[in-house]
Amino acid sequence: MKILDFGCGSNKYPGSIGIDIDPQSKADIICDLNRVSYPFNDDDFDMVISKQVFEHLDNVDETLKEIRRICKDKARVIIQTPHFSCYFSYADPLHKRTFSFFSFDKLAPACGFKVVSRKITFHKAFRKYMIHVLANKFPVIYERFWAFMLPAEHLHFELEVVKG
Repeated sequence: MKILDFGCGSNKYPGSIGIDIDPQSKADIICDLNRVSYPFNDDDFDMVISKQVFEHLDNVDETLKEIRRICKDKARVIIQTPHFSCYFSYADPLHKRTFSFFSFDKLAPACGFKVVSRKITFHKAFRKYMIHVLANKFPVIYERFWAFMLPAEHLHFELEVVKG
């Protein structure tokens, strides 16, 4: 299985090919991820892992289309990003956007993906209260009424490439 760690930083996924903008990272390839013409062939990867990158991108839909190009049909794309209610989501001046549980509902199909799963996670201080269970079962209610009283930490998305 050929895996791309998209924006690997210093914690590159074991056995993957890492790509990052930072020359101090553990990346195998240094590349500006906002310039959507990545140095890979079509249908090159079985999986793409991206942790804490999408909130930094200029154009998420163009990035997704380029990731689709370099992935095989049915490849998995794992995206982790801060939830919009997370302090780190809005405190970091390098973040260009925030994400919700529903952020990929229309975007993923428009870019050639199917949403396989999505999950809201919470800081360990909240986990013992089982808030994550209710937030994931009732995400509209959570995000609309409770998100800033009981802020989430991250969102985990799993997308599947759809080709053909």
